[in-house]
Amino acid sequence: MAEFDDPWLVDAMWRATDLTRAYLSPNRAQVEACLAGLDTTRLEHVLTWLVLEHDELFDRLGEPSMAVREIDAVASLSPMENEFATTAAVRRVAARETGLAAAVGDLALPDQVHAISVCTVVMALQAFGRVRALEEVDAKAVKYERMGYPRPYPVT
Repeated sequence: MAEFDDPWLVDAMWRATDLTRAYLSPNRAQVEACLAGLDTTRLEHVLTWLVLEHDELFDRLGEPSMAVREIDAVASLSPMENEFATTAAVRRVAARETGLAAAVGDLALPDQVHAISVCTVVMALQAFGRVRALEEVDAKAVKYERMGYPRPYPVT
């Protein structure tokens, strides 16, 4: 991983990690808190980091199956205004109707962020189970800190 000079990139890295952890926990209040008050530019940074994380996991797992039941359970943690769009997009991906980029392409930015998060979390849950998936996210957080990128905001 390259060194990051942009503080917003570091912020995005942490918010994406914390959002993934909140969905894995499952903690709806924390899901909402991870993105609260972010402007469009910062949300775009988070989305970019989430796409990178999703793609890395997809490359590791191949094309994992995603159970509709798991999709519904994870997507139900999304903020109410994002839940329907998020669920519909991820279900289309799971049914192999379309790829993830096409499924989220027409969604509003917050819906894209949540859909990518939900898709990634469902893949991780299916492949690793909740405990191991959480361990992986926590290990990533420790790695960021060791690399000299402490979380730039307090954990609430």
